[in-house]
Amino acid sequence: MKLSPLNSVSFNQRQPNIDANIDRPAQEPGSSLLQVHGLTKSFGRVPALVDVNLNVQAGEKVVLLGASGSGKSTLLRCLNWLEVPDAGTVAIEGEYLGRVPQSNGQWRTDSPAELAIKRQQIGMVFQSFNLFAHLRALDNVAIGPRKVLKRPPAACRDLAHYLLDRVHLSHHADKYPWQLSGGEQQRVAIARALAMNPKLMLFDEPTSALDPCLTHDVMQVIQELAEEGMTMLVVTHEVRFAHQAADTVLFMEQGQLIERNTPTNFFHRPQTDAAQRFLSYVL
Repeated sequence: MKLSPLNSVSFNQRQPNIDANIDRPAQEPGSSLLQVHGLTKSFGRVPALVDVNLNVQAGEKVVLLGASGSGKSTLLRCLNWLEVPDAGTVAIEGEYLGRVPQSNGQWRTDSPAELAIKRQQIGMVFQSFNLFAHLRALDNVAIGPRKVLKRPPAACRDLAHYLLDRVHLSHHADKYPWQLSGGEQQRVAIARALAMNPKLMLFDEPTSALDPCLTHDVMQVIQELAEEGMTMLVVTHEVRFAHQAADTVLFMEQGQLIERNTPTNFFHRPQTDAAQRFLSYVL
């Protein structure tokens, strides 16, 4: 199925003015949105992340590339504290997530309630779809604003209808996950993440479980979000997406960010031998 292109109006302009929406101030393009310093994580004696430093600007589209096991997924999971890093800091627009510095030079761990509030700024789409099997597509999208944000049910349904249309699934609103293809389930998962109106979207190999036809549908939705200015980090092996939609390509090896480049330079003039070897396999 080839998806029809959206019109040129931006996502924020097209979003309905309803109570279920979170009013967030718009970020100025080019302002720093995500700040990561010294992020380190090991599983037992195996290092997964080694002193990762990263700054993502508002509206920037970043693609993370690297071989399996290089630390890409672990990095995404540490950014929203699904994995607790051993060291380092993560901040969204200067607000620390997970660990907060104190005036005495010590660090305080966020309480579960504090962490939950801060995580609302970050949407994440996983390799597996993680939809609620007992809920229709519409209710899977509406549940976050209704349960977490305590928005009125009718407003949450309106938002869910809008977002399902946004990912080209308005005709599947009443279907359960088992009635949807894998690609359709993943697009519902994207709509569910967008329902919390995040400042930053993380995509962890969103098409790894899909065949090429369904991969196209999902990546087109992600590319539309990118074109409309959503700030995102995407772990993917879809090289064409990195060429067409990314502002920045980050290459990881053995838990380290060893190259940061533009898509054109990365694919045609990689700076490291490791990146050259990687590209020889995927191109």
